[in-house]
Amino acid sequence: MPKKDQIRMAAIKVIAKEGFFNATTDKIAKEASVAVGTLYNYFASKEDILDYIFETESKKRISYYTDIKNSDKEWIEKVDEILRFHFQEMRKDPDIVKIVLAERINASRSKLISLQNFAKLPKILAEVLEKGILENKIRQCDVKIMSLIIFGFIEGVMGEFLVNRSEQFLNNALKEICGLLKEGLSK
Repeated sequence: MPKKDQIRMAAIKVIAKEGFFNATTDKIAKEASVAVGTLYNYFASKEDILDYIFETESKKRISYYTDIKNSDKEWIEKVDEILRFHFQEMRKDPDIVKIVLAERINASRSKLISLQNFAKLPKILAEVLEKGILENKIRQCDVKIMSLIIFGFIEGVMGEFLVNRSEQFLNNALKEICGLLKEGLSK
């Protein structure tokens, strides 16, 4: 694993455990098994590390969303796959979920550029819904609001998952959210 990503992974552990404010570059370097000077060869500050974490995560999600959006699947299958992807990522690394939920709120304070990339995700989802409307499969609706509602569902599930870590909860959430959207939006 490249050193930069080794530091990123260590930072995820430290920030998730201690919070961004209490995480120090010393603690991150120790977790990464590198010297503090080595950390500064890759990052100018703790904020830069957090920015890189968000950059990596947002790129992964934007790429996946775009691939799903451009597939030939039905709109509800696309939404289902997007939700499955989010839930799979939660299972793989709950620490990322913890950081995203906590630090997104504080992003305006630190002006993290890459965190703004997460705002592209609802826009891509809105495009999926818009196509469903154009194909006469979804009723007329405000796709921007609907995509934000879907993201509200995702964030709510993420928060609950951090508390209970239940696989069954994620499976039920997927079923309930997709069922609700299909019933409420289908023509």
